[in-house]
Amino acid sequence: MEQNINNQDSAWKDIIEGLFNDFIAFFFPVVHSEIDWKKGFTFLSNELRKIIKDNQINKKFVDELVKVYLKDGTEKWILIHFEIQGYKEDKFSERLFIYNYRIFDKYHHKVITLVILTDKDENYRPESYSVSKWGFELKMKTPIVKIIDYKDKVEELEKHKNPMALVVLSLLESFKAEKKDIKFNIKLNLIRKLYSKGYNKDRVNLIFKFIDWILNLPEQDELKIIDEIHKLEGNNMPYVTTIERIAKREGKKEGKKEGAIKKAAEVVLNMYSYGLSIDNISKYTNISINKIEEIIKKATTNNR
Repeated sequence: MEQNINNQDSAWKDIIEGLFNDFIAFFFPVVHSEIDWKKGFTFLSNELRKIIKDNQINKKFVDELVKVYLKDGTEKWILIHFEIQGYKEDKFSERLFIYNYRIFDKYHHKVITLVILTDKDENYRPESYSVSKWGFELKMKTPIVKIIDYKDKVEELEKHKNPMALVVLSLLESFKAEKKDIKFNIKLNLIRKLYSKGYNKDRVNLIFKFIDWILNLPEQDELKIIDEIHKLEGNNMPYVTTIERIAKREGKKEGKKEGAIKKAAEVVLNMYSYGLSIDNISKYTNISINKIEEIIKKATTNNR
C-alpha cells in the first residue's frame, strides 16, 4: 500500500469529504449515532495544515479535521481529527498526541482523534500514547480501525449497502493485486460490482476514482478497462480518471514525435466522445484549445 500512498492521499480525501456520512456510519457507527446530521458539518483542512505546520514533502498519511454538532447538547460542536495511514511508524501515537494537542490549543474545544490503518500487519495496533513519572500520568487512547480485520468478511462486504464496504473490499483486493497477472481482472470485477450496487452518480464517481487510483494498470490495460466501462455505462463515463492520467502522460509528449501526436489525438477524441468539454480536455492534457478543436474538426470531416 505504501507505494501508492500519494495517489491514495487524494482518493481518501475525496472519499471522506464526498461521502462523510457513509464513511462515519461504516467505520465509526457509535460516533455516527451521536452526530446531529441535520446541523451539517464543516471540513477544516486548510486550518489543519496551518496548525500542524510540519507537512513533510513525502508525507505518507492522510489527515482530515471536521467540525460536527452533537445530538445530546453536551457540546455545541466538537472536532474530529481523522488519520489514515498504510505503513508502520515508530512514533505514530506520539505524533497523533502532538497533533491532537495543537488542534486543541487552536480551538480550545474537544478534539477526538480516529484512525484507520491500511497496512497488512495484523499485529500493528498503536492505540495509545502515555507518560508516567513521579505520580504524573498522561494517556491518550485512540480508536483504530484495521482494514485487514475485514479479510474474513468478504461475503458480508459484497452484500453491504454502504459504499464504504466496496472501498474496504477494493483495498483488500489490492493486496492480492501485487501479483500483476491478476490485477486487471481484480480491477474490472470491482468496477462491475460498483455498477451493480445502484448507487447515485456522485457515489459511483467517488468509488470509481478510489478503485482507479489504488489499482493503477499499464496504459494498454487501462484502455481495455475504458472499453469495458463504456459497455457498462454507454457514452456517459462515471469518472474519467484513467483517461485523464493517460492524457496527461501523452499530452505532454505532444509535438516530440509523430507517434506521440497520434496518441494524443486519440486520447482527445476519446475524452470528447465521453462528453468532456474542450476546456476540460485542455486542462487534463495540457494541449491547447485551438489544437483540440483542430483535432475534433479533422476527425469530424474525415467521418463524413
